[in-house]
Amino acid sequence: MSISKYEAFLKTVELGSLTRAAEQLGYTQSGMTYILNSLEDECGLTLLKRDRSGVQLTSDGLEMLPYIESLYESWRRVEEKRDELHGMESGHL
Repeated sequence: MSISKYEAFLKTVELGSLTRAAEQLGYTQSGMTYILNSLEDECGLTLLKRDRSGVQLTSDGLEMLPYIESLYESWRRVEEKRDELHGMESGHL
């Protein structure tokens, strides 16, 4: 699974709005819908309930949330470490 799918999911949950999450992440609303549908297809679960009032976690989404948060934060730490190591390597040249 692509890490951007997790980011899109977490931002949508945080904001409670697919439209606002799409705007903040630089996607169109239809692009965001595609990303979230793709994540749900890959998981084989419905994670979000979408309606005119916004989005809400399903029971499956609620159970998956801490795992997705943990995975996303771990990925961010890996990215930060990689950037740090790149900076260290260029500092040694």
